[in-house]
Amino acid sequence: MPDDLAADTIRKLEDAVASRSLPEHTKELLQVSLSQARAAKAAGRDQEAITIAAQALETAQNPSTDR
Repeated sequence: MPDDLAADTIRKLEDAVASRSLPEHTKELLQVSLSQARAAKAAGRDQEAITIAAQALETAQNPSTDR
């Protein structure tokens, strides 16, 4: 069975949301993205879920203080 890239990416995003090192406003943005990615995955739109989660992970890795 091939790896489920969408599920793996969503799991990474879940870990990022759980991180204590991120500013609260960044966590809130990530939570919205996580919800959207989960909804896309549940609807069978794996590529959309991957895109949403990957973009959010990029935000988590490079949080901005001006958001």
